[in-house]
Amino acid sequence: MRISGGEWCGRKLKVPAGDAVRPTQDRVREALFSMLMQCVPESRFLDLFAGSGAVGLEALSRGARDTTWVEQSAKHVAILKENKALLAPELGEIVCADALRWIRGPGCGRRYDIVFADPPYEWAREQGLMELMTALCAGNVIAERGFFVAETAENTPAEEIAGWTLLRDRTYGHTRLALYRRNAEQNKVE
Repeated sequence: MRISGGEWCGRKLKVPAGDAVRPTQDRVREALFSMLMQCVPESRFLDLFAGSGAVGLEALSRGARDTTWVEQSAKHVAILKENKALLAPELGEIVCADALRWIRGPGCGRRYDIVFADPPYEWAREQGLMELMTALCAGNVIAERGFFVAETAENTPAEEIAGWTLLRDRTYGHTRLALYRRNAEQNKVE
């Protein structure tokens, strides 16, 4: 696997062995960053269910000012740390934690501009994204008008979720990318 654009274009990354991680394909990463081209530079980027960390590293390569990776598997975090040390030893933060627990705890108030989530396809199919996206808003983990991108299986439909606007819903082979924007808070009249 290689970085597909930006400062580190063409640099090789390690990926965990076996079927436990399904790295985001080059074509899908290129499509993702094409959708977000104007938003990535100087953004704060959160990579949930990070695996090898390729998407967060790609964000840094394309000009994000900061990236946080959240990955539950210590084995995958070890690979992620190797990749980060190779390209960006002084940039970003790696967290070994369950994504939802981290969002509801230490992640609160961080206000990322872009959040990318690539949960196991089965997890996304069974749980859906509503709980995850609701938690991002409730804890101000994502900035107002921030972007959320979900990578799921092609047969997992993009959900309509309160507080979010679905901007794009595209499939690339067996992969679906759904791009959402957090709605602006409405001024409350009391």
